[in-house]
Amino acid sequence: MIKSKSTEIFPFGQYVYEALFSFGKGLMVIGILLVALIMSISRISHYLNGSPVDVLNTGSVLIYTVVMLAMCVPLALYCRHENKKINNASMILRAEYIGSKTDAIMSFSTGAVLFSIGFLDIDGRFGFLYYTRDAILVIVLVLFLVKDPIILARDSFVEMAGGTLQDKKEKQKIEGILNGCLTLDLIKESYISKTGSNYFVVVYISAKEIDGIGFEKLEHLKQKTLEALRLKYQHVMFEIALA
Repeated sequence: MIKSKSTEIFPFGQYVYEALFSFGKGLMVIGILLVALIMSISRISHYLNGSPVDVLNTGSVLIYTVVMLAMCVPLALYCRHENKKINNASMILRAEYIGSKTDAIMSFSTGAVLFSIGFLDIDGRFGFLYYTRDAILVIVLVLFLVKDPIILARDSFVEMAGGTLQDKKEKQKIEGILNGCLTLDLIKESYISKTGSNYFVVVYISAKEIDGIGFEKLEHLKQKTLEALRLKYQHVMFEIALA
């Protein structure tokens, strides 16, 4: 695989490109939601100020909704399923899942609301919804959906900067594997990071502990721990360092 290929610039593999892609994808989704929010606020403002606002044509809304759902839902489910098979390690699959899920939710919600409001009387009490319904819906959806791409961009940036693993559940799983292979009194501290789909795990022990167990047994424990980690994570590096 290209991402696991070592080069002079990336001696531990090219996994950083995964994080870079997901970071860009997160910013792109945030940008799209921000533009939609600004346009919706502008539309409502124009309506309240008495400026001309076109009535939306809902004739093709059902066709649009069905087509978008047919494309986005299977893609979102596929990305989530494939990512679960590798313990949600792939930032690219996570980014594509968030993007597809966002499109699916916005398409379905917009289609359902536009279609249902079509039964209202335009001259009745709720006639204003013919002019502002899409804007109101978009504002609500943006506030509801913006959290995922923000977290995606944040986690991707942390990965590119070499920060610690942000997924608490995965961190606990890895720590459980470490504790199962190494005794608790042997581990002084641990460092767990992730770049793309690659995990980097370091266990710190004291020099006194090394003298007590010997380098040969320590090497055996290292290999045992690495094998245990690779049973759960396809791409992982494990090192033992002095505290």
